[in-house]
Amino acid sequence: MQTGLTTINEWSFPKKFIVRFFASYFFIYIFPFPLAYISFLQNLNNWYNHFLSYLISFSGKHIFNIGFILTATHNGSGDTTYNYVKIFLLIVFTFIATIIWSITDKKRKNFDHILYWIFVYLRFYLALMMMRYGLEKIIKTQFPFPFYSLNETYGASSPMRLLWTFMGYSTPFNVFTGLVEIAGGVFLLFKKTSTFGVLVTIAALTNVVVINFCYDVPVKLFAANLLLVAIFILIPDVKRVTDFFFCNKAVPAVYVQPTFKKQWMKPVLEAVTFILFIATLYSIIMFVWNKYNVSGDGAFKKTPLFGIYNVEKFIKNNDASQTHIADSFKWKTVNIIFPKQAVIEMKDNNLKAFNFFADTSNKKIMLYKDDDSTNKSTMSYFMEDSTHLILYGKLEDDSVYIQLHKQDLNTFPLLNRKFHWINEAPYNK
Repeated sequence: MQTGLTTINEWSFPKKFIVRFFASYFFIYIFPFPLAYISFLQNLNNWYNHFLSYLISFSGKHIFNIGFILTATHNGSGDTTYNYVKIFLLIVFTFIATIIWSITDKKRKNFDHILYWIFVYLRFYLALMMMRYGLEKIIKTQFPFPFYSLNETYGASSPMRLLWTFMGYSTPFNVFTGLVEIAGGVFLLFKKTSTFGVLVTIAALTNVVVINFCYDVPVKLFAANLLLVAIFILIPDVKRVTDFFFCNKAVPAVYVQPTFKKQWMKPVLEAVTFILFIATLYSIIMFVWNKYNVSGDGAFKKTPLFGIYNVEKFIKNNDASQTHIADSFKWKTVNIIFPKQAVIEMKDNNLKAFNFFADTSNKKIMLYKDDDSTNKSTMSYFMEDSTHLILYGKLEDDSVYIQLHKQDLNTFPLLNRKFHWINEAPYNK
């Protein structure tokens, strides 16, 4: 009997061990998906994450002698010490699971039917991840328009910042790359199109992984693991793909049909899978939409006092001469782009990010740093005219009067240079 996985025969021990290892690794890596995306299962997901965090912290201290406490962060980096210790533990768990599986299931001749369900789970996971990141590009949440870097030089930006500026500028390019990722995800969902879907997904993820390594984007571990999942799903079809694309040979259709001991099990399983898929997809869409309104393109129009400002006057403690103000204290530019955040460039060119809250009713603002929420600065503000913002009040322990000039964003070539079919010369300013 021919299936899409392999011919029903007896596998060698090395082959069975390798399949057990990678199947175990990917299952452990992905678990507890999709619990994290389903609200009524959040408690189970939280319990699992707390337990795993304890093991990671314990291992970091007692195995690797790490001198600080390892905790999961939500700062956008997936390549922290915590994440690397987590991968180490997952590999250890994988070896243990593989050995136990090999001992308790040594009489099984092959894993055709087990692999079928493993691939269903992996396809379901990979499809939703591709759809999520595709939506983040189409809805412009992953790469918002780079208003925040318009007054920065290329040399002052990090490689990742340069990439985010490049990607964020073009909405059509974001839509194109997002559609490619969503297409790969959609085709992965169906058995008849899963091979094409995984090929599209591998092409898209290979590009992502290379970019992450070349531009030092701290999502290398996650992107590389997604690519490995896609490659693992493709392995049973490698011969068919090779024969079709490189040997000009006809390939047989794949027949994959799981077996059920009882007739009612198939519709029940299909219904449960469909409900989980819809619930997870809905959660992903809501997550992306909320992100769009907080840190994506949708956030800009909701940001009070939105703009890029140059500092024209900075008077501390009524000293109009400004000669005694340290450059590390004096402001140079102020970027108010996203709600609840302001990036201030000091006179010594040092950039500082602040939590920023504007009370538009009482005309007051509040600034403080993440690591010092007790030290809050409160100032009043008013618009002197359409381009001048005046701040006055307390900054740390000093009184200040700050006059800001709002830049006209249309003066930046990145915003006023539009698409041209005809270019008599390259506009490479």
